[in-house]
Amino acid sequence: MQKIITVKELKSFLPEIKKGTLVLIGGCFDILHPGHIQFIKNAKNTGDTLLVLLESDEFIKEKKGENRPVNSQLERAQTLSQLKEVDFILLLPHLKTDRDYYEMTNLIQPDIIAVTKNDPALIHKKKQAEEVGGQVIEVIERLPKHSTTQIINNNI
Repeated sequence: MQKIITVKELKSFLPEIKKGTLVLIGGCFDILHPGHIQFIKNAKNTGDTLLVLLESDEFIKEKKGENRPVNSQLERAQTLSQLKEVDFILLLPHLKTDRDYYEMTNLIQPDIIAVTKNDPALIHKKKQAEEVGGQVIEVIERLPKHSTTQIINNNI
């Protein structure tokens, strides 16, 4: 089964992706750590199919700095694809506006958007879920000892 898909391939995969309860998560997942793993497992436990929206390299560089990402989008996708909980990974292009994310969510029509408690984009994600008749579920607290930025800073 092909797990890693592009936006161009998305429409043809939607019937398979939407079997059962579709759970959507998104992120950078630059250096996979225990916080990511627990988030992914908890998200998968809320539904049947887990779709990961994987941010582009350009997005990460813009948000986190010139030396990021550590791993390319394809490398990150290949790593995530090894997790049994992950059913599909969508390689996002560089989405620049909140509207871009709303359009992506409208196309996918998830039943659940799983988030970390106190997600900075929570207001937008709730509106996105409302637009498609879905719901937002907080599946994990932010784990302060587990962050890619901390891992990088502690190893410099």
